[in-house]
Amino acid sequence: MKLEPECVPCLFNQVYRAFQLLKPDISREIILDTQKKLMEYLLSFDLEKKASPIIGKVAYNLVAEALGLKDPYASIKKQYNQLAIQFYDEARKIVNSAKDPLFKAIIVAALGNTIDLGTNHKIDFINDIKNFTPDNLAINDYKTFKQSLLDTGHLLILLDNAGEIVFDKLLVETMLKTFPELEITCSVRSAPIINDATIEDAKFVGLTDLVQVIEASDTPGIDIPTTTDEFKKHFFLKDGVILSKGQGNFESLYGMEIPDKEVYYLLKAKCSLMERLFSVKEGNIIFKRKTENF
Repeated sequence: MKLEPECVPCLFNQVYRAFQLLKPDISREIILDTQKKLMEYLLSFDLEKKASPIIGKVAYNLVAEALGLKDPYASIKKQYNQLAIQFYDEARKIVNSAKDPLFKAIIVAALGNTIDLGTNHKIDFINDIKNFTPDNLAINDYKTFKQSLLDTGHLLILLDNAGEIVFDKLLVETMLKTFPELEITCSVRSAPIINDATIEDAKFVGLTDLVQVIEASDTPGIDIPTTTDEFKKHFFLKDGVILSKGQGNFESLYGMEIPDKEVYYLLKAKCSLMERLFSVKEGNIIFKRKTENF
């Protein structure tokens, strides 16, 4: 995705929010200096060049540099994983007892990205799972997705954040039961970036015990030129299906031509740009098949 007008103020706000979360007592001078460096980068950026997820990486690397930490979100990611695990057993019971366990597992994986795992939202989260119906999806291409899985032998899931990776594990478990012959591969970031899931998170929650987990790129999304050879092999595998989770991955794939593949986006609309592109309201959950140039 190219840089859009809505993205510019959002980037500076993300830098500010990151400092507020990671080091609330940091000086205004450090915050402003980091925002200035980001501004200088943007001034030199080619607006016709694909911006996402490159600019996101630059912004958060500047935050990490200012804090003097390689992985500023390390403790937060660990906390999110531990808290999400507390919800796992109850969520699994709901999925297994559902009329359509696969649909319910997809919803659990989507809702895992919508709650603040840093606070005690267990009751609300469980109620959301129980009460969510197909009508609650702003865009619902589930039936098409299920048929795509019946027609393919391989599914690549592009994972998003730590914490929600616990519910991605539940989704994978359900898929393996529903489609025993389906080969499933999951991808994570190749290095720490924001609170995105890495191979360490996949191991911690036990996802690596179920399926192959591969590393993509060290960006908050998929930057094809810098992805690993193994990722490229799976990504461009003919006739496979890709399930892209989260907004960062969507922004990476938006407008990209991916021949001989069925691609589906599963995300929550978290900003005005997503409202505009999908014609939905902020906060809506979207499950959409990728179409030409989308």
